[in-house]
Amino acid sequence: MNQVNHLYIHIPFCKHICWYCDFKRSLSDDKTKSQYIDLLIKELNDKYKNHKFKTIYVGGGTPNCLNHDLYRLLNKLSNHLQDDYEFTIECNPEFITDKQIKEFVNCKVNRISLGVQSTNDNILKQIGRKHTIKDVENAINIIKNNITNFSIDLIYGFNEQTIEDIQKDFEFINKYKIPHVSFYSLEIKDNSIYGKMNYHINEVDIEDKLKFIERKFSELGYIRYEVSNWCRDLSLTSKHNLAYWNSADWIGMGYGAFGFENLDYYNVSGSSLNWNVEHHKLTEEELYQQVFIMGLRTIYGLDLNNELHNKAYQYYKNKLDKKQISIKNNHIVAKNLNTIDNILIDLI
Repeated sequence: MNQVNHLYIHIPFCKHICWYCDFKRSLSDDKTKSQYIDLLIKELNDKYKNHKFKTIYVGGGTPNCLNHDLYRLLNKLSNHLQDDYEFTIECNPEFITDKQIKEFVNCKVNRISLGVQSTNDNILKQIGRKHTIKDVENAINIIKNNITNFSIDLIYGFNEQTIEDIQKDFEFINKYKIPHVSFYSLEIKDNSIYGKMNYHINEVDIEDKLKFIERKFSELGYIRYEVSNWCRDLSLTSKHNLAYWNSADWIGMGYGAFGFENLDYYNVSGSSLNWNVEHHKLTEEELYQQVFIMGLRTIYGLDLNNELHNKAYQYYKNKLDKKQISIKNNHIVAKNLNTIDNILIDLI
């Protein structure tokens, strides 16, 4: 088996369902959750017994709502890390305790991705979140006492959200000197509660909010290294997500996970305790499309010293709009991350 350096594990369990979410998630009993963790550990033992990864990302769902069963999994994963590793887990603020974070550290977790979404309690209620800003502040104080590398997720584009609300988000970011922020534009997916409610986004409002967000990050000295991601220093980028954006291979495990290995893009479907893997072998054109779609999202762009990136460039060389890209230090980069869709339309 070829060495794959990146592992994503999906935990599909939540205590409640947020209105905007369409990830694989369910409200399940403790027995099901424990059996699910057993399945993950068995797969690790059967397929990847001696395999070590540069990055491991445990996402969901809400992984940190599991406690004891989660620690069993993390302890197992701690034996599958290379020396210079990044080990991330997604967390909801309301479940974080000092004991929980110390357990994470004992299992070699060195990065937390915290689902904040908004610092306005009224908006949090309206979108189906159960935590409050006090929960977030408590969680961040605990995290900062134990782990230096962490990120928060925020969302912009809710009709109920004002520029003043986003200004409060930035006051919070500045107060706590958040190392890394993922600030996502709201998307309405058919399978989400919002989708079923026919919730409509104001596109003009979205653009205005993005301009404001870009300006505020710039004022605070944050670097926008990807369409939706900013950090205080480039040493704090998400190394796991950079693997996706660079079209590196990664293993996906657990119900709801996606993986990409040897041109095989697959997803784990079925149910919580009965998984089916659906495979899609990418054609040459699909692969090169993926390289451009993902690679142009970052300030690093496509590395022409990378064989795959170079092949994709040669394939699309004559279709690229030279006004919207530049080649610097043998890297193809988009001149404006906000207009990459225009570049990709010509390719696709």
